[in-house]
Amino acid sequence: MRLLSALVIGALLATSRVNGGIQQPPPAAENPNPIVFPSVSAYALNKARVDLPAGLAGQVNLLLLSFEREQDKDVNTWLPPAKDLQKTNPALQVYILPVFNRENLLYRWWENSSLRSSVSDPEWLQFTVPLYVDKPRFLRELKIPSDHAVVVLLIDKAGKLLWRSDGPITNEKQASLVAALAPASPNGGH
Repeated sequence: MRLLSALVIGALLATSRVNGGIQQPPPAAENPNPIVFPSVSAYALNKARVDLPAGLAGQVNLLLLSFEREQDKDVNTWLPPAKDLQKTNPALQVYILPVFNRENLLYRWWENSSLRSSVSDPEWLQFTVPLYVDKPRFLRELKIPSDHAVVVLLIDKAGKLLWRSDGPITNEKQASLVAALAPASPNGGH
């Protein structure tokens, strides 16, 4: 049993670098099957259609995925540092993506209206995009083991995963994100 546990742990560590809730995907040479954000059509809270990932505004996009209302407080820990990063990196766009199971139109209308009324800054209406998806499949495609915590993804324009973390922001997570963004900054990280 110990040998099996050691093999499983070794395999997990070989496929991702995990450090305090921060996971760096292996370099492309080590990862022939990179994680790619699945294609999803949705509507932002400003009612504009968004085709993810191709229709996202940034060359790199920071996606704050939440799965339960109670996770809003953790999403909010990421917003001030993310806004600051946008100021220094014009290639970056931040999105808030509440993720729900597919529901009927009445439920979607009710949920979207509730979300719309909770947004204090009107600018965020265009960058808050509720996703109504087959949640188990969506989680599997992104290799997210659980919906019990906020998941933060940095993806490129094609949807390829560049960096990930989960839970509320910490200094370590913020430093890791800044390092992951360095290649996308206007001066190449210098």
